[in-house]
Amino acid sequence: MSKKKWLFFWLAAIFLLFFLNGSLLITDTVESNYSLSAKEMVLSGNWISPQIYGNFWYDKPIFSYWMIALGFKIFGFTEFGARFFPAITGLLGLLLATWGGKKLYSEKVGFYSGVVLLTTIEFFLISKSILTDGALFFFFNGALLFFYLAYSGKNKNYYYGMYVFSALATLTKGPIGFLLPGLIVVLFILWEKNWRELKNAKILTGIIVFLAIVGPWYGAMAYLHKDFVASFLGTQNFLRATVSEHPRDNVIYYYLVINMLTCFPWIGFFPGMLKNIVRKGGKWIVPAAREKFLLLWIFVIFLFYQNMATKYITYTYPILLPFSYLIAAYFIEKKETLKVKGVLVYNLIFFGILAVAAHIIDSKNLDLVSNAQAIFVLALVCFLLYLVFWLLLWRGTRHWQRIVLLIAMTGFLFNTAATQIICKPLLQLRSAYYAAMYLKDNVPSDTYIVSEGRYPTSAVFYSGRKIIKLIDAREVEDYIPKAYSWSVKDVMPFSTYEQAKKEKNIAAIIYKGDLGKFMKKMPYDWEIHKFQDHWVVLTLKNRCTGTKI
Repeated sequence: MSKKKWLFFWLAAIFLLFFLNGSLLITDTVESNYSLSAKEMVLSGNWISPQIYGNFWYDKPIFSYWMIALGFKIFGFTEFGARFFPAITGLLGLLLATWGGKKLYSEKVGFYSGVVLLTTIEFFLISKSILTDGALFFFFNGALLFFYLAYSGKNKNYYYGMYVFSALATLTKGPIGFLLPGLIVVLFILWEKNWRELKNAKILTGIIVFLAIVGPWYGAMAYLHKDFVASFLGTQNFLRATVSEHPRDNVIYYYLVINMLTCFPWIGFFPGMLKNIVRKGGKWIVPAAREKFLLLWIFVIFLFYQNMATKYITYTYPILLPFSYLIAAYFIEKKETLKVKGVLVYNLIFFGILAVAAHIIDSKNLDLVSNAQAIFVLALVCFLLYLVFWLLLWRGTRHWQRIVLLIAMTGFLFNTAATQIICKPLLQLRSAYYAAMYLKDNVPSDTYIVSEGRYPTSAVFYSGRKIIKLIDAREVEDYIPKAYSWSVKDVMPFSTYEQAKKEKNIAAIIYKGDLGKFMKKMPYDWEIHKFQDHWVVLTLKNRCTGTKI
């Protein structure tokens, strides 16, 4: 591959991953939880114990908080600061794709692995999001890549890379950072029937390296917080695996549907790639060791999370790295015989559905997005581009590199435009930024600020104000955080409506859908301040008495 192609690739990657990051508001609830925790870390000077709303909490290990907090130290408490290191971990993920593809196959495979990963919709979204998953992607997949490089090559010191990356993954997400890679490794060795390789695996010194990295923080937390082990391992890990946090998502087809969307626009190549690995010359074959490992990498992650009670869209995100390797290798092997018509039809359907959905939202004035017409135009443009590609194929154009380039360019165009047209407006609707700025600039600092229903953590982050969640008196006992219960996540300050009615200087920040319920329970003479998001601020017209209507 020429240096110009590599230069263009990395410039495109840097542009896409940092484009408009300073304009993408911090959203509720996940992004705001991580951002507020990192902000409190910086303000308190406590870089050991994660906290939120002034309370210690053990939702995730420390590494992601360090990462976001460091962004705040460099760039201030801004959106760009919060999203800086997630974008950096995206670039590191691309480095893993290109370097790993080169080590496993060839420089060409490395290059196209990077192209596939960069233009995949989930990679784009997570690399611009304030989540733990970007760092986990790099460390988790790095551990598995270094394992196979050590297993298949002469340089057994690569095994130390496996232990280092597993340790960092454990500091990012918890025990899953070493347990799941370990499961994949064990299953691969069983399949290969090569237990003798364990003699070369640096197990004793590797464990020492692993413990030297994870031990200081986990040991400090266990020493400083007696409830850490039970809460972190019990609730945040065991409970997630056995009790669904979102029961509606606990369906057998969940990750099948999710990965058909998140691996877009390349998922259409997966059936052909898989068939090419397991069937040659009309006969079924056992894949080579390299492909065995990459397929195990994909399917073990998929099946593991499919069988967990709690499901999140991002859990199977690490699949994208071995997926990119295999798809890129498929391109290089098949070349002019690469079958792409079905892929283009699938992508046509994707953009067609997106265009129809945007049109329906616009025509029915549904309060889901603020600019459905722009989304419709973007989807229609991409649909027409794919239609042109399909017609060119129908007329006999077969140059595989041009076809792959066209798919990649369309994916890059869509992701870039979507940052402005879809992501930016959608994040504005999912953030309480504008309401928070009103609280910060217009509501006196001694005001008792309350909320009902959905809790606006982003408003706490942006305004720096304490916001009290109101509940009924009969719900207090159930609301108090308990071990081995999802109530342990309810760490925001709360009080009862009865107590709030005693406050004379009061204001409220309420999600529009919860406004009616709040007004019934707090029937005061409110002045309602509306904004361009889904939140409203209520202030008393008669601040001194809190007169009821």
